[in-house]
Amino acid sequence: MAVLYPSDGWIKELDRICNDDPEFKVAAGAFAGKFVFQIEEEPDKLDETVFLSIQVKDGVSSGARALSSLDECPDADYIVAGKYTAWKNIVQAKLEPLRAIMTRKLKLVKGSQLKILKEVKLTLKIMNNCAKVDAEYPDEK
Repeated sequence: MAVLYPSDGWIKELDRICNDDPEFKVAAGAFAGKFVFQIEEEPDKLDETVFLSIQVKDGVSSGARALSSLDECPDADYIVAGKYTAWKNIVQAKLEPLRAIMTRKLKLVKGSQLKILKEVKLTLKIMNNCAKVDAEYPDEK
């Protein structure tokens, strides 16, 4: 059953897919970090900015949830922000996340860009798992 992107149900499904994926555990290795993805509103596509949080630690994804604001996750290690269209292209595997950061379609608002770039396998694995979520999109209804 399809879940709405971006939503609490969507990030929880991504969390489940990551934890069921043995390649995710290997790619994550000893990495530890809490991410907030800020999906910014766009007229006629997404009515309000959405914040999704997920934590990766020792090869396990946890704590996946939608937030009402950034204030709910002051201990985030990484905050990545971008317009809905850029995020949609990433979760549909039409745009590589690192390319999106390098071309400023996504902005690393908080955290070390160098550390993110060193974690290429993990970043790509998370994004590949995003494409596995059976999702529906508000601008396609």
